[in-house]
Amino acid sequence: MAPGRELVVVGYDGSQGSEAALRVAVREARFRQARLRLVSAWHVPTYAYGSLAVPAVATGLGEDLRRELDGLLESAVSRLRDVESDLPIDSRLVEGAAASVLISESAGADLLVVGSRGLGGFRELLLGSVSHQCALHASCPVLIVPPEAAPAARRAEIDASRQPI
Repeated sequence: MAPGRELVVVGYDGSQGSEAALRVAVREARFRQARLRLVSAWHVPTYAYGSLAVPAVATGLGEDLRRELDGLLESAVSRLRDVESDLPIDSRLVEGAAASVLISESAGADLLVVGSRGLGGFRELLLGSVSHQCALHASCPVLIVPPEAAPAARRAEIDASRQPI
């Protein structure tokens, strides 16, 4: 990868929102002739540890989360490399809260792309807590992709390249 190349970072967790964000991030990286980095974060919330009597359960849960996200990330990167052979792509799987990890990753990025909703529990919110925290604290511009953008972004991808992602 060229050292002076711009970097577009996209938060990815396999949700519909992150898939929409990924499509937009690919388009942005192509337009900017930038590198693309997919970032996934995982952590076991402290309440999952409960009492000191069950730390092995929480440790196992964390390992399961890490493995699942690692598989999703590998699959997304492989899928992208099949259709975007000229686009430099890498990925990172980082232990930590999603917002904190993405805000950290934004320090070296030119653009951070996130979906407006991920896998969080409050479906009625229009803006998820991760995208909200990124918008407030990221070190670079943040592009928040609403769920409605997914079909339009998909059509733009197909029209632009004639090879859908």
